[in-house]
Amino acid sequence: MGSVLNPPRSPSVRNPRPVILAVVGVIAAVVALVFVAQRLTPSKSFVSRVTIVNSTPYHLDIDVIGAGRKVGVGLGPVRREQTKDFEDVIDQGREWIFRFRSGGTDGGEARISRTQLEHDRWRLTVPPEVTQRLQSAGLRPSPPTE
Repeated sequence: MGSVLNPPRSPSVRNPRPVILAVVGVIAAVVALVFVAQRLTPSKSFVSRVTIVNSTPYHLDIDVIGAGRKVGVGLGPVRREQTKDFEDVIDQGREWIFRFRSGGTDGGEARISRTQLEHDRWRLTVPPEVTQRLQSAGLRPSPPTE
């Protein structure tokens, strides 16, 4: 029984609208973040091995990037006149763009379709244009390795 001095309190009625808007906002932000992350990161599938045949007289540093992508993958160095396997390479999609450098000098790039790479069993021979480009830039051949 309530007293006249302390009447029973009615439960306060809250407006659910701000809570609903906050929840919808958080969900929208999460969806946007996931979408942006997927667009900026390469495919999550991998190619078990990519073989690079460097028949040039230059030690090369090689990167690969997919067409239309902003971020590529640094494969690493391949010494002159050597072949090197790179394992678990992130799949770059339908077109792979291999970029070649030697001692900081740009050696150009090679664009290869994924279909061609599969046909070649994921083996790429550095094109002769890389040698021509590095020679034209005045770069001397790398010293032979033993």
